[in-house]
Amino acid sequence: MSELVLMVALLALSVAVPLLLAVVVSLFVRRRIRTDPRRLSNAYWLLLAALLVGNAAATLGIVGSNPVLATGVFLAVISPFIALVFAGFLLLNGVVMLRRERVSLGNSLSLLAGLLIIALMAVTVPVLLYGTTWMRALWLLCTLAAMLLAFQFVAFLGYARLYAWLVHDRPADWVLVLGSGLRGSEVPPLLASRIRTGMEELGRREARLLVLSGGKGSDEQLAEGEAMRRWAVAHGADPDVLRVETDSRNTEQNLRFSDTLVRDEVSGSGLVVTSNYHAFRAAVLARRLGIDAQAVGAPTAGYYWPSAVLREFVAILREHRVLNTVLLVLLCVPAPLALLLAA
Repeated sequence: MSELVLMVALLALSVAVPLLLAVVVSLFVRRRIRTDPRRLSNAYWLLLAALLVGNAAATLGIVGSNPVLATGVFLAVISPFIALVFAGFLLLNGVVMLRRERVSLGNSLSLLAGLLIIALMAVTVPVLLYGTTWMRALWLLCTLAAMLLAFQFVAFLGYARLYAWLVHDRPADWVLVLGSGLRGSEVPPLLASRIRTGMEELGRREARLLVLSGGKGSDEQLAEGEAMRRWAVAHGADPDVLRVETDSRNTEQNLRFSDTLVRDEVSGSGLVVTSNYHAFRAAVLARRLGIDAQAVGAPTAGYYWPSAVLREFVAILREHRVLNTVLLVLLCVPAPLALLLAA
């Protein structure tokens, strides 16, 4: 009888523990995201919660196996095909990008990423069949690093999309439009899209001020903020709600100087308007600066978006370079090192 009771207790415990763990972590993640959605680490907490919920569902017999884990395994199996298709897309986009924009490292990122993926895949068979131990270890290191970067990129891209949905209806007392460069004294389409979105968000969220931020570049005839103000007024904006910031030279200064400007008139939360590829990183930067503002993105030309997103991802990696270096060493170095030591 005591053995039966023990077995029932163990069975109940084996069901209750995964369920309780899934509930606790899910509630923690929900509270964390609602408190501040501007954290990239939220993406990894969401993945952990999804894995635990899937495990609990499998334990309860709702599904046959953990659906999240099964999906991850399936994607890992077909990853060579995914990588090949993705590389082809990047190559085509890179060519279009360089035809329509000036040649620069930033505008070449999609092309370079596609070439690197193709190169890594092309050397796989020769290295594994005929390469030395050192070559195989180097290939393994590069492959593991590429897989880690791919995982981080998917997490960044996926959470950036989720972030846009999370803050879609958040209230704002002031709206800040970030500058992006002029053509002489003219507002180009990219910047016009930002100003137009800022004007729309000003009305939709019933904000009190619209701040247009941007200093004067060496190749510009006047400060971006002033050119933006003229464009906004010409397209129906109320001059009384407009404020202009003309001293900034980068996104951090846009945020700092504009926040100081609005604090004299408004004490509530803000909304930063930038291009869609830049919105999440602008929100992350606002959080780091202690500015109470979320961010939304204005539409961007489709051909421009992939390279721009890759630039944002590289910037995120650079801002967290110490953590990423530690992850690279811990996750990617042991296997190649073991291969060398076993030779």
